[in-house]
Amino acid sequence: MLVKHILQSDQRMQVLGFWALRVLLILVAATVLLYLLAVTPLVPYHVRELFGPHPTLGRAFLLALVALFAFGPPALLGLQLIRLPPQYVWLFPLGILLHAAVVFLGFRYATPIASVQDMLGLPVWGIAPEWERGIRFAALFVTVSVSVAGGTAMLYAVTRSYAPRRLLWWVLFAGLFLLASYFIVVVHAATDNLTILLRGEASLFSWAALCLWLLLLAFGSSLIAERLAGVFKGTLTVLFALLLFLPLTYGALLLAVEPSVLGPNTSLSALEFLLTPSRERYGLSGIELGLRYAFAYAALMLLLTMAQYPVWLGYSARRFAAAPLLDARS
Repeated sequence: MLVKHILQSDQRMQVLGFWALRVLLILVAATVLLYLLAVTPLVPYHVRELFGPHPTLGRAFLLALVALFAFGPPALLGLQLIRLPPQYVWLFPLGILLHAAVVFLGFRYATPIASVQDMLGLPVWGIAPEWERGIRFAALFVTVSVSVAGGTAMLYAVTRSYAPRRLLWWVLFAGLFLLASYFIVVVHAATDNLTILLRGEASLFSWAALCLWLLLLAFGSSLIAERLAGVFKGTLTVLFALLLFLPLTYGALLLAVEPSVLGPNTSLSALEFLLTPSRERYGLSGIELGLRYAFAYAALMLLLTMAQYPVWLGYSARRFAAAPLLDARS
C-alpha cells in the first residue's frame, strides 16, 4: 500500500521531513565511517585501496552514496516481495537486475580501475571490456543483493506479516540467481581472485556458504535497522542476535573460504589474506584473526544497517496516519 493512500497531504509532508533529515544524517555517518576506514592503517589494504592512493572526504562521500544505494534498494525489494500480491512477484527479479546495472555504473566510476580488476579479473570473453565487466559485476553483485533482500524478507515474513510461506518466492528467485551467478563468475569467467579464495577451487558448496554468510549479515542488520526505526521493540533480543550472529557468520565464512591459499604446505588462509593490514605482513595469530573479523563484522553490520534504515523508516511512517491500516501487509 502506497504511503500517499494512507496519509493525508499534511501528513505526507511531515513524513517527508522526518525521513529526509534522517537519511541525510545516515549519509553523513556513512561518509565518516568510510573515510575512517580509508585512513586507518589497521584496516585491510584491500579495503583501503578502494579509495585510491589519496583518500578524501569527497571520495568517501561518493562511495557512501554507492554503498547505501547498493544495499538499501535490495532490502526494499525483499520487503515488497512479501508485502505485494503474488501477481507482482515478477517485479523482484527485474528490480534486482536493473539495480545491479545501476550499481555497476556507480562503482565503476567511484573506484580505481585497478581495484575493479582486482575484484572482477581481466576481461577474457573477447567482447567489449566494459560490457564484460558489467555482466560479471552484475552476476557477482546479485549474490549480495539477493542475500540482503532475503534478510529483510525473512524478518518481515516472520515478525510483521506472519506469512513465512511467502518466503518460498524468495527461495525460488535466490536459487535461480545464485546458480546463474555461479555459472558466470566461477565456471565461465573463472575469476582468479574468487577461485583462489573460495574453498575447493570455488565449489558450489563454498559459493552457497558465502551466500549464507551474506544472508546472516543481512538478517542481523535488518534487526538493528528495524529496531532503530521503531518498528521492532525488542532491544535485548537484537543485542542477543548480534552476539549470536558473530560466531555463526564466522563459521559460515570459514566454510566458504580456502584454509590454505598458497598450497597444502602453507598455513596462510584466505581469511588471513583478506583481513591482513599490509601487503608486507601476512599471517595472523588465531586471536588477532578473531579480533579482526569481529571488527570487520561490526563495520559491515553498521554499513548494512545504515543502508536498510531508510527502508524500515519508510515502513514505520504509518505512525503519522490518523487511522493506520490494520492489514498486516499494508
